[in-house]
Amino acid sequence: MSRRVLRATLSLAASVAFMPLALSAELALNSRIDAVTVFPDAAAITRIGEVKVPAGQHVLLLRGLPAALDPASIRIEGKTDGTDTGALRIGSVDVRRVPADTAPSQDVQKRLRDLRTELAKVRGRIEALEVQKKAVADFARMAAEAAVKEGKGFDLAQARAAWAAVGEGTAQANEGLQAESQRAADLDAEIKAAELAGGRPRQPLQPLVDLAIAVEADRDLSSTLALSYRVGGARWAAVYDAQLDTQANGSVAKVNVVRRAAITQRTGEDWGDVALTLSTARVAGGATMPDVTTQALALSEPAVVFGGVRSRSLAMSAQEERAVPGAAPAPMADLGKVVEREASAVTSAFSASFVVPGRVSVGRDGAARTLRLSSHVLDAPLLAKVAPALETRAYLSASLAWADDVPLLPGEVSLTRDGAFVGKAQLGLVAPGESFELGFGVDDRIKVERVPVRRRDNDPAGSNAMRNQISDHRTSISNLHRRPMRISVVDRIPVSENTAISVEALPTNTPATERNVQDRRGVMAWSHDYAPGEKREIRLGWRLRWPADRELVSQ
Repeated sequence: MSRRVLRATLSLAASVAFMPLALSAELALNSRIDAVTVFPDAAAITRIGEVKVPAGQHVLLLRGLPAALDPASIRIEGKTDGTDTGALRIGSVDVRRVPADTAPSQDVQKRLRDLRTELAKVRGRIEALEVQKKAVADFARMAAEAAVKEGKGFDLAQARAAWAAVGEGTAQANEGLQAESQRAADLDAEIKAAELAGGRPRQPLQPLVDLAIAVEADRDLSSTLALSYRVGGARWAAVYDAQLDTQANGSVAKVNVVRRAAITQRTGEDWGDVALTLSTARVAGGATMPDVTTQALALSEPAVVFGGVRSRSLAMSAQEERAVPGAAPAPMADLGKVVEREASAVTSAFSASFVVPGRVSVGRDGAARTLRLSSHVLDAPLLAKVAPALETRAYLSASLAWADDVPLLPGEVSLTRDGAFVGKAQLGLVAPGESFELGFGVDDRIKVERVPVRRRDNDPAGSNAMRNQISDHRTSISNLHRRPMRISVVDRIPVSENTAISVEALPTNTPATERNVQDRRGVMAWSHDYAPGEKREIRLGWRLRWPADRELVSQ
């Protein structure tokens, strides 16, 4: 017996000339989701189904696919058992949108019927026990009244026997009521759970998709079909752990960058025990650059006043209207390592994929499923940064060089330093070979003090007088570590945006090692290697001159 492979490029027409769907016999195609490729903005689903196709023309009917399915993305491949003379030919695919099936499944319906029937029986037994309890009380009352009417004397032995009988009957009734009431409560909870699981309609109601696949078989065939399609409502986003180890062997600290993927999906299908691949390619957006049109300029119209209310110009565009916004746990004893499995990366010229080992399940409720993709231990030269004009604390940062072939996608990074969680940050896109920097919290072993040396203002007189102001500060930096540290102090002097304002640096300033840091005018840095216990001082001051009749505004 040989295996024949069939491949088809589908035409999504409503019917096929040689094979009218309305006149063909329908065969149910039962399938399961076997593999899923998740993109940052969609997912590609592969279903596997087996079907026996008699000779002749038929329609394979696959029911209940999600409404977010893209009909243009449907592809079918398959294998058949047969001889060289037998073949299964695929014609068209009819995409039928049908209302969602809001009724519970047959199993759920049967379970609900059984539970409600048992609950009715329990309630009947409760009513009977209530009647029994009332009858015991009525018997005791009527026996006492009869004895009084007949004038009989009080017989203590008979009274004790009657009390015992009444008490025993009442206790039995109460015990039965307690047990049956508890059973009724349990049944009521089971009924509510069953209704929640499958007895309530989906809100809001979502249509489903049925696929009718026209086929023709030369003879009776057993076929295995692989159906793939793309759906929206699924995505994955990169998240990271950056674990700084300042006690690593060697003179340079290490950072372990762990790349993870947070997967969410609301496609309407459960991905149970599937082969999962994550791709960096974006497939839901446009395939070509948007068209660049002419941009025309015009003067804005003055505001119009209606009834005392100042409004925007009547010529405001609809686009403008839409634009209005609304501490770480202690480490466990070393009893053996628990290691997370990592994905294997496959790179191409324009994208990368991560093949997750084993089989994975992801529910359709939108809850994030996080998987580990890779980890890389990088050398991390440390740098303490200080901005004394803003805050007299030093922040530790590490400079890293990304050497992997797969870029780091933008995402949130959780930061730990020597096992202690210090915060979160946002990581931008990092290309292979590119350097980037991560902060790891306050460094309390760097002492920072900033004090004003002098501040002086003159008292101008006359209409053409100029106001003068001198500001001068001294910043002292001390390295209290037992190790050498690279420390960078970043400060600034004002810059003038008006020729009437003069800014002059004081001659007592400490020369900076870098000016216009990150292309920011007036921002400068003093970066030096500090020995253990070393202290340095930085002087920074400036003189301002501007017309005395004008107010100076800092922006």
